[in-house]
Amino acid sequence: MTPAGDAVVRGVVAELPDEAALLAAARALRASGVTRIEAYTPYHVEELDEVIGAPRSRLAVLAAVGALGGGVGAYALQWLLDAYLYPIDAGGRPPHMVLPFVPITIEMAFLGAGLCVVAGVLWRAALVRLWAPVFEVPGFTSATRAGFWLAVDVRDPAIAAAREVLGAGAHDFGGQP
Repeated sequence: MTPAGDAVVRGVVAELPDEAALLAAARALRASGVTRIEAYTPYHVEELDEVIGAPRSRLAVLAAVGALGGGVGAYALQWLLDAYLYPIDAGGRPPHMVLPFVPITIEMAFLGAGLCVVAGVLWRAALVRLWAPVFEVPGFTSATRAGFWLAVDVRDPAIAAAREVLGAGAHDFGGQP
């Protein structure tokens, strides 16, 4: 995903020989005003997110929303069933006693957070996408083994500068606008 939050579906892509060349090219692209950059690497490159300007992940917020929803839902359901609809006088305790509701509330909060994180990762990483136009570039399969690739979206205003920086090895993909 680009820093703008959408995938590069049409643009220019180039293979680079190693991690250092990838970082240098990404820095050169950013210095020339290119903002819509996407990188494909066989493993995580530590500085790459900062260099291409990728936004910080909002997965923690999604997990918090899922945990809050799961916890509130579990507590509300327990209160509805045990204290309101079917109150039982057991040992003179009031129908709405907080302590027995705590374990299920915590478990459901964890479950809600976990389900939201899994759904968010699958949706945001586009793992269910089986094909993208960049896959048609000759040699792009090396991105999963040993290749380092940079793609620039054709919608970027500085696309001409990107073609200069990426050099003669750059390939167009996805057709022209």
